Amino acid sequence: MKKILALISTCLLIAVLAGSCGFESNIPAGNINNYGYVLVDGNDIYYTKVIITDLSYYSNIYKYNTANKSEIIVAEVEVDDSNEMNAYLTLYNGELYFLPYFLHDSMNESSPNIYKVKPDGENIVPTAILNEISCTFMQIKGGVLYYYDDIDGKLYSMNPNGTNRKVVCEAAMLSISIEGSNAYFSEDEMLMSVNLKGGEPYAIFDFSELDEGFFLKDIVAEGSYIYYLDDEKTCIGKIGTNGKNNEIIYTAEAGEYIHFFNVSGDSVFIVVENYLTTKDFAILSVSAKGGEPRVIVSETENLGDILPVSIWGDTLYLNGMPLYDTILGSAYVWFTVRNNGGKLIPFKPFKVYNEFYDTK
Repeated sequence: MKKILALISTCLLIAVLAGSCGFESNIPAGNINNYGYVLVDGNDIYYTKVIITDLSYYSNIYKYNTANKSEIIVAEVEVDDSNEMNAYLTLYNGELYFLPYFLHDSMNESSPNIYKVKPDGENIVPTAILNEISCTFMQIKGGVLYYYDDIDGKLYSMNPNGTNRKVVCEAAMLSISIEGSNAYFSEDEMLMSVNLKGGEPYAIFDFSELDEGFFLKDIVAEGSYIYYLDDEKTCIGKIGTNGKNNEIIYTAEAGEYIHFFNVSGDSVFIVVENYLTTKDFAILSVSAKGGEPRVIVSETENLGDILPVSIWGDTLYLNGMPLYDTILGSAYVWFTVRNNGGKLIPFKPFKVYNEFYDTK
């Protein structure tokens, strides 16, 4: 009898803990730092897309099920600009969280609130859980929602329903990446860290010691390393979270610019503009240990601009502006390609006028 009661108590405890923490999507750090435009959850693929209808713009979130080949819209947000895309897609406790009105190509990539919506397609109008902010980063980890407000310069933590908001720390964070129990961030030439429970941030490495003009643009924390892109968009490097073993693993050729990068295991994927001085974009893969880069998406694919790349398993998801029209009237088209290269194909939910690619 005691064993049965103990078992029941254990089950109740597990149920309580599950209810308090809830299910949350496990998103690779590199995808979060690439604005989280795509979220894969089992057979469901969530993605954000700007749709142009007459004179209106809508930044919508769709859910495509790869098993039954069905697609539904789960969130609709009318926006003022074709570059305003919903970002940082995250599942928690059966609801989809995201940042609306997120300008991905502006100097101030920020959102005025945080939205959530139940992704069942029945109510596509999202609910704001936080208003009157200027949010440039959001991540849910361990049942806690973290976000950065670039107006007051503070990293916050709170419950996903918006309660119990606390300041983790105050700092001018240019790029943020959470790994383990720490938040890592760049502050001009300084690479910094702070415990997620709060406290004073501390310096990991001062890049001005190596180069007075070296400033950090983007970082991705992966395991015991932090990968970074300089603000001149010319090189990718990595450094240990302990501030040791700093090394450059890729340097762009003259005239080339690195716009985005993502990390998966020992591979770094790099979006390069003016690749081979063609003025076109390409995606390269290079080992984190260094070596010659491998072309994953060639500049000959005629994609024009390429937005940040998401990596789920062995597949890269990328958003490009190809030289043909889409049936849904949007300038950008989603594509997938294997992380080791291969055929670049339009993302299945979007039927494309078949001029360059076989959509079958």
